[in-house]
Amino acid sequence: MESPSAPPRRGCLPWQELLLAVSLLTFWNPPTTAQLTVESVPPDAAEGKDVLLRAHSLPGDLVGLSWFRGASLAPSRQILSYVVDTQVTIPGPAYSGRETIYPNGSLLFQRVTLKDTGYYTLQIVRRDVRIEEVTGQLRVFHGRSTTGLPVGSITGIAVGILVGLALTVALGCLLLRIRTGRARSWRDLRELWCPASTPCHGPASRSTSPDSLPSPTTAVPIYQELQHPDTNIYCQINHKAEVAS
Repeated sequence: MESPSAPPRRGCLPWQELLLAVSLLTFWNPPTTAQLTVESVPPDAAEGKDVLLRAHSLPGDLVGLSWFRGASLAPSRQILSYVVDTQVTIPGPAYSGRETIYPNGSLLFQRVTLKDTGYYTLQIVRRDVRIEEVTGQLRVFHGRSTTGLPVGSITGIAVGILVGLALTVALGCLLLRIRTGRARSWRDLRELWCPASTPCHGPASRSTSPDSLPSPTTAVPIYQELQHPDTNIYCQINHKAEVAS
């Protein structure tokens, strides 16, 4: 008697193995390399100041690096090159004497001018002969004054002067209004004390009116009588009275 044969096994993976494979594919990410970038420090530089074009995320297998003026790698626009192994700096045709290159790839500009405004390109060479490049921008504005003060300080001083002038004008107007009000009040008091039909020379009511003063013409007849005495008055004396006495 034959024993019953076992059911044939299907040719598929168990579900546990399939789930593990899906999990690995989901959570596994290939390593990514940081992107090479260039930053201007400060972003906007005043004329006459120093500016640094700082390189970020440089790889560790550098052989050399070079800086170029503009967005292209034209040999005539090469500023400086740096060899990592020998630490040698090689100036290029566009070198002005104010640039300094550092081993970390940064480029320093001293006493920038308006002509320095523009794009600059960094080229790096790796040991596996791969070449990478990145372009940054340098912005320079005319912000240096004759006194050497920053633009913000000059603006603050100008605003302060304008505010002071406004306060001075407001104070002058206030004093003028006060003086005008006092003069108007004084005129009203004079009109109240002295009506228009009565002459008045001041606020004092005790002043003597010219009408009450004696006229100087009244003394003239008396003075004339003293100067020209009447001699006929002796003729009017009663001689009879003298005889009777």
